[in-house]
Amino acid sequence: MQVSVYEGEMLVGTAVLEHLDPPMGVAFGPFSPSSYYNFTAYANTVEGNYVGDRGQSLSTTAVQHGTLATAAIAIADWSASNLGMELTLFLKDGEDFAALFAGHPDYGAYYPHLDEGS
Repeated sequence: MQVSVYEGEMLVGTAVLEHLDPPMGVAFGPFSPSSYYNFTAYANTVEGNYVGDRGQSLSTTAVQHGTLATAAIAIADWSASNLGMELTLFLKDGEDFAALFAGHPDYGAYYPHLDEGS
């Protein structure tokens, strides 16, 4: 799922949520910053060092789902060592998570009984 990350109305970047941790309600994937992005303002982790919870002013949206109800948004920035960046979303509600990701392979792998109709 493609998501956009905003601070107010300013686009901070986009990400493709490729991977899930279903029981934790976590989705993550590569992050692409906009020209507005500044690691000192938004990255929680820089080159492997935790620098604080800087995602509190951020929100995420997905075109097909609108604003996502997140408990936390974290950006890991490894760009100085050319390893890229990653966005992690911690969703607030398990039902929202299921509605968003029930068709995702990681979700099905963790909850195979749901594919069997039980």
